[in-house]
Amino acid sequence: MEKELENFAEVVLDMITQLSYPGFEERSLKLGLPDAISKYHPKTYAQALKHDNPLVKLAALRWFQERPGIAKSHLRLIHESLKDSDEWVRRETVHCLEKIDGLEETVLEELCTLILDPDDEVRKSTAKALGKLGGKSQVVIDALHKAAEDSNHEVRWKAQKALRKLGAYVV
Repeated sequence: MEKELENFAEVVLDMITQLSYPGFEERSLKLGLPDAISKYHPKTYAQALKHDNPLVKLAALRWFQERPGIAKSHLRLIHESLKDSDEWVRRETVHCLEKIDGLEETVLEELCTLILDPDDEVRKSTAKALGKLGGKSQVVIDALHKAAEDSNHEVRWKAQKALRKLGAYVV
């Protein structure tokens, strides 16, 4: 498993280096991993979430996004990525969690804390995800009401849309 993780990280970093150009935001690249790598055991991708390099974490999160059933069995490690120092990792974690059905209340509550994230894109993604996942959770509805008053108009719009979707929008 350790060898697979090293190989996965090497392939990801090599691919990004080959595709990089001036002004390119490396973290935005959604890699099409080679078949041999994409068939690695899910535990390899779970271990990659603890890697030092955010590019490796992002590749693993995007792999899990396409496999929500497998992601659910690695929810603890994915959930921990909500606290990552890199805003792109936090945002991709939100996208990953958004695709998993039946999240525990504790995970939803942790997700709600990102409605106050310093990064606009993280807050916007969080508002959208909460609209899909929230159900009738009061914690989610309260977080979305906070986001509906955000300084960023896109965050406000996503929060208002999510509240309407949940039937909790009040003018």
